[in-house]
Amino acid sequence: MAGQLGADPGADPAAGVQAGPPVRVRRLDRPGSYLLVPLRDGEGLRGIVRLDGQTLAVEASAAIRDPSTAFLAPEDAVLAAAQTALPRRTGWRRPVLAWRPCREGFDAMRPLWVVAHDAGEVYVTQGLAVHEALTTGRGG
Repeated sequence: MAGQLGADPGADPAAGVQAGPPVRVRRLDRPGSYLLVPLRDGEGLRGIVRLDGQTLAVEASAAIRDPSTAFLAPEDAVLAAAQTALPRRTGWRRPVLAWRPCREGFDAMRPLWVVAHDAGEVYVTQGLAVHEALTTGRGG
C-alpha cells in the first residue's frame, strides 16, 4: 500500500514527517536548557529530537512506536493534577518544563512539569503523577 510509512521498502521514511514547534526545557541539575522538537506525520507523533539549548546541536533522538502517544501532558491537566494532589496549597502558577536525572524523571525526552505555588513547588510527570520532592541521581 503506497503512501503509508514503511509500506514501500524504497520509500523515504521521512516523507510526510514535519517538525512541530520546539519547547524549551530548563535543566535543574546544572545551568542551561535544551529543546525538544516533536516529529509528526498524518498518523501522529513519530519521534522526538533533543537539541542543545545554546548550539542547537542534536543531542539525542527517539522513535515513537505508537503514533497516538501524546508529546507532552497538557498544561491544564498538569495544573489540575497538582491542585487535586495538594488541595490546601494556594497561589498556583503556570507549569514550566524542567528536568534533572532522578527516578521521577529518568528520561530527558519526558521532562517534568514544575508547578510553583505560594509555599514552594511540585513536580508533575508526563503521566500526571505529582511529587513534592525529587530523588537524587539517575533513576531506574
